[in-house]
Amino acid sequence: ATRKRRVAILGGGMAGLSAAWALSGEHERGELDVCVYEAAPHPGGKGASTRGVHGRIEEHGLHVWLGYYDNAFRLMRDVYEELDRAATDPGCPIQGWRDAFAPADLVGVEDRRDGTWSHWVAAFARNDGEPGLPGGRPLTVAGFVRRGLGLLVDFSASIGAAAPPRVVLSGAAEPPPRGGGPAAFVELLRRAEIAALVGAVESLRVLRAGVPRGGSLATLVTGYLDGLRADLVARAARDDAGRRSAELADLVATTMLGTIRDGLLSDPAGFTAIDHLDFRAWLAGHGARPETLDCALVRGMYDLAFAFEDGDRERPRFPAGLGLFLAGKLFFEYRGSIMWRLQAGMGDVVFAPLLQALRGRGVTFRPGHRAQRLRLSPGRGAVAAIDLRVRARDPDPLVRVHGLPCFPTPAGGPVGERDAVLRAGADFDDVVLATSLGPVASLCEELLEDSPRWRAMVQGVATVPTQALQLWLRADERRLGWPYPGATVSGYVSPFDTYASMSHLVEREDWPAGDRPGAIGYFCSVLPARDAADGERVVRANARRFLERDVAHLWPGFRAELVRARYTRANVAPADRYVQALPGTGRLRLRADASGYGNLFLAGDWIDCGLNAGCIEAAVLAGVQAANAVRGHPPAHGVAGSWIGLGAA
Repeated sequence: ATRKRRVAILGGGMAGLSAAWALSGEHERGELDVCVYEAAPHPGGKGASTRGVHGRIEEHGLHVWLGYYDNAFRLMRDVYEELDRAATDPGCPIQGWRDAFAPADLVGVEDRRDGTWSHWVAAFARNDGEPGLPGGRPLTVAGFVRRGLGLLVDFSASIGAAAPPRVVLSGAAEPPPRGGGPAAFVELLRRAEIAALVGAVESLRVLRAGVPRGGSLATLVTGYLDGLRADLVARAARDDAGRRSAELADLVATTMLGTIRDGLLSDPAGFTAIDHLDFRAWLAGHGARPETLDCALVRGMYDLAFAFEDGDRERPRFPAGLGLFLAGKLFFEYRGSIMWRLQAGMGDVVFAPLLQALRGRGVTFRPGHRAQRLRLSPGRGAVAAIDLRVRARDPDPLVRVHGLPCFPTPAGGPVGERDAVLRAGADFDDVVLATSLGPVASLCEELLEDSPRWRAMVQGVATVPTQALQLWLRADERRLGWPYPGATVSGYVSPFDTYASMSHLVEREDWPAGDRPGAIGYFCSVLPARDAADGERVVRANARRFLERDVAHLWPGFRAELVRARYTRANVAPADRYVQALPGTGRLRLRADASGYGNLFLAGDWIDCGLNAGCIEAAVLAGVQAANAVRGHPPAHGVAGSWIGLGAA
């Protein structure tokens, strides 16, 4: 019989397991032998979570899934369908993907005015879509501009003399209809103007080189937008609510102006043509007001992306084109809900079922196997060997909490170690490098010596430490004074600028009767690189200071004695650091099929996968593309949606 082709996947995070899933499908099972080598005792990487005392969920950090994560949701839908827990595990409380994820409509930022903080939380409209299903129109630059113009229509209609200004946020292609009367007539006129503008924008796109940047038609369009921006800002900025509307209108109008002025409609590079610029600097260059540049929405974007070089909050940096692209995906391409909230820990609803389903497919998972060094062949054209450090591990780490398969927090104590070597031809034929970026410098030392492109990527694509705090409170959120149960907000103060209300997870934990928490809150932010060496102590000190000084804005009823338990985490180890997108560095990333070595393929949120930002969807995209490269398929084969540099599926 013909020997199966052996694939060694180094790294059991989302990228590595996504590659394993794609390489273990029905058509591959007779041809491929897939083995995942993971350094930790459980899969998950930066997305891992375990269960601690009283079954409490202990995460690497805050994880929410966005409504445009079609590839990640498709993976989980397939996993749950294949597991068929209704037949194989009827006592499990999470049977399918709908039990694992729930819509989360409340999203906001913390707004600062004259030294006073206030909440700005929006309820985003749901739509009829379901993430992970086929369909949906891919986002283009022209589509982004059309949808942005539609938002400006909505702003205009929502700013009336007789009522306080308000903004209706919707994921629909058209703004929601309003009532009759004179306001409706004015709105119709404005819609007619915008319709003409959309036609002009479409002409700019279709004619491409026929209408040079700054030509007469482009000047007409941008002149109108400039006037509309000034009009909206002047009519809106009357009070706090109006000021927020003015900032939002200025932000949207400026992005439309900049997109057209910079010729992105006709530039083959699309959004990436301005990725060498910082998003704030790009906005300023196209006339955004200083108040807009420092508004809660912009600050929240940088906070959510950990977009501070070396973790220094005085050096915010994020690529302008990627910022526009992600904003368009977030607001215009979400399906079902703008966000989806996990109904247990990431380890419980994502990685435990993935591990179970992969084992059912015959994939081997080897925990406690840390890749130490990739060694090249004498001709330096392929990987010849992989050095491993092996630690003894429980072969089946899953435990049950209220019937749900989970990963326990690893126990301490001495563990035996040994060295091992995997050799090409004997132990593997192909390698998928799916570790995080941090360890690559030492793991791929020979590749960096051999390849300028590898050196440029490892030296130029940055990572940053992060910090996380989880709190279990004796009081419920009503008593604490938090008015938006289930909301996620960002743009607050350092050291913890992002907060998520996670009280629904109490039901998934195993607290003693009569002593269960009433509320759970998750907090996270970037951690300055200068603090990494003493990270755990710094994060604990940050948590104490945050509770003494800053949490009262979020929880006016908070008192120190209400803390039932806390969990802090400093993500400072190379494998735990967040992979950043800094201006001008996207071009340094290598594609899954472009390692330069014949049997080496790449996966992880640090490669050029089309969504070059640290997130679950990027990791899944990278895993699918690595599997495509192993099988000789084009990168976009089987990929849902359209991504920068990748094209439509």
